[in-house]
Amino acid sequence: MAYQNSPQQMNDELQKFRDEISCIVVLEKAGYRFARSESSARHMRFRRQKGESIIVTHGGKGWWDPHNSSSIVKGSVIDLVRFLNPGMSLGNARVELRGMLGLAPSGAEYVAEPKERKPARDPKYMWKNRQAPRPGSAAWIYLTRDRALPESILHLAIEQGLLREGMKGTAWFAHSNNAGELTGMEMRGPDYRGFSSGGGGKLLFRMRTGEKGETPVRLVIGESAIDVLSYAAMDPFNFEPSLYVSSGGGMSPEALEEFRALLGTLEAGGRVMIAVDCDSQGDRYEEIYAPMIREAGLKPLRYSPSARDKDWNAVLQRRARQDVAA
Repeated sequence: MAYQNSPQQMNDELQKFRDEISCIVVLEKAGYRFARSESSARHMRFRRQKGESIIVTHGGKGWWDPHNSSSIVKGSVIDLVRFLNPGMSLGNARVELRGMLGLAPSGAEYVAEPKERKPARDPKYMWKNRQAPRPGSAAWIYLTRDRALPESILHLAIEQGLLREGMKGTAWFAHSNNAGELTGMEMRGPDYRGFSSGGGGKLLFRMRTGEKGETPVRLVIGESAIDVLSYAAMDPFNFEPSLYVSSGGGMSPEALEEFRALLGTLEAGGRVMIAVDCDSQGDRYEEIYAPMIREAGLKPLRYSPSARDKDWNAVLQRRARQDVAA
């Protein structure tokens, strides 16, 4: 069979692939399986093995890689074929996709919610029905003793409505969107680490210093709420109007857009501290955040602990032990 060669015909064929081939078909062919318990009608997760999964969006027309926070690692079915086959040329991708025209996903559950699926937990309801940690409570002891966070920082987070105590001494840190609406919680405890399900998902934890209503002149972005609270506790410039933000790990495209918009609220010429770990993951976060910060007309500054400390909370704990020893 002869295929079109003119630029317009080639573009038409590429558009036909985008319109008619579901990303699910590509993933099934590559050995991925639907992860029902981790999926919703909007975001369907397909997994091949541990640490190797793809999120399908827009009813099968789009996808993104949750293991790479870069907004670049997403796209159409054409991008997906080339992502799954590193080094594949566009021409070879076209040949691959021609064989998938007319194929449909094998599972009806991909396009409809399971009939008896339990409703997602509402983080707003969960948050409303929990109290803030208090001196002597399990979460307070975990944060002050195990994590060495000073009481002044906890009081500041509580005053801003950012901290709750969950089951078994877990501490909950509020994530919200730029409109101030609660979307979920980072959950940390002696024996638990996770994120709440339901709601708008993982966006950004954010705590302010300075007088109420002041425009921040600095923004500190860290990997977890405990990390940015630890950094704030040691920050010699925390008296300045500042915003301490946690991504709770890798950012989704939605969270990256929230972060981009948040940068626009800083005072002109403001500084952004990328307070990440001293490892390859920290390097990757810097590669993602620094260009966005420069585009906003702000100055990115990378701050990482020395190699002997795992993260900023490890630095805080070490200093606390040294103070006790002294």
